[in-house]
Amino acid sequence: MIYLDSAATTAVHPDVIKVITEALTTHYGNPSSTYQLGRTAHELLESSRQTIARCLNVSSDEIYFTSGATEAINWAIRSQAYQSRELGLGNHLVATSIEHSAVLKCLEQLENEGFTYTLVNPNSEGEFTVDQFEAVSTPQTTGWIAMAVNNEVGSILPIESISKAAQSRGYWFHCDTVQAIGKVDCDYASYPITSFVVTGHKISGPKGVGILVYRPQNPAMQLHPMIVGGGQERSQRAGTENIPYIAGLAKAIELATGELTQHLAHYQSIKDDLLTSLKAHQIEYHLNGDTTHSVDNIVNLWLPDFESAKLRIQMDLVGIAVSAGSACSAGSIQPSRILKAYYPNETDRLVQSLRISFSPETTKNEIDQFVKTLVELKEKGDK
Repeated sequence: MIYLDSAATTAVHPDVIKVITEALTTHYGNPSSTYQLGRTAHELLESSRQTIARCLNVSSDEIYFTSGATEAINWAIRSQAYQSRELGLGNHLVATSIEHSAVLKCLEQLENEGFTYTLVNPNSEGEFTVDQFEAVSTPQTTGWIAMAVNNEVGSILPIESISKAAQSRGYWFHCDTVQAIGKVDCDYASYPITSFVVTGHKISGPKGVGILVYRPQNPAMQLHPMIVGGGQERSQRAGTENIPYIAGLAKAIELATGELTQHLAHYQSIKDDLLTSLKAHQIEYHLNGDTTHSVDNIVNLWLPDFESAKLRIQMDLVGIAVSAGSACSAGSIQPSRILKAYYPNETDRLVQSLRISFSPETTKNEIDQFVKTLVELKEKGDK
């Protein structure tokens, strides 16, 4: 299998598997228990928290473990929206139209609960600006939401300028950094972001575990527990902690941040190989998204000579895994809403685009095989 869909999920790193296995076999105690086995599990929980805090440059008491980014996103947005309304600050939110469905579905739910929201589309250059957020904000606006890196096209959003503008207006600011950690050389903790999220399975860690980093500018903006029960996570998120996967997540974040320079160089090299090979074999392509500001590990291609739904099947038949967009909506027959946001008037582009995404293990030979398959399909006229 040639796996070119690492934006959907990644294989678990061998070092992470080792950490998880050791925790499963050795540190199986309940971290809330007071005897030695429980204390040992608790020590691993807190040492994992400390490792993540060091890697992300945040305080350990700002980290809350969750079942993944979807839970963390819902928790962060709902909590801040409700607390803002309770404080009489307003009930209107602003977000980009290219956010993950976890954000947009959460906003739709909040709308049913008395909130309002406005979505901002990319401009003609494929960019998002502070001016766009300001233009749709109202006296009732309390929070802005923008992802760091889009999961389908790889666009990098100007989080620094947007978060600082939000802070200057007294707004909370939520950022989805799922596709940015280990892919962008950026200290997101240095920006006035009040909440951001990370998940394990996008960075060679396990599925089913993630974190919410919560660091409000306003002390009155306290988290509202979304899951209640026991007193875990400082009484903010009930449920016995998944110690093996939390330890694995800490190791994955440590590897992703510690090997960032090597990984970025690898992604750039693989992307260059892909685009050079496409050009050399006269495969027409155009890059989707913000082509000036984008990560190198996600390449979304408009291939006018191919129909993407058919092409994905053809690639799968020869053992090559690619996608047309988010794995969360891959089963849909509808064109990507992200591409619609960028290219509302280009119908063909919406059904002729393919996402290729790399991991640190992606090789030039795998890219060559992908391009070779495209050439063969084009020559056969089977496209």
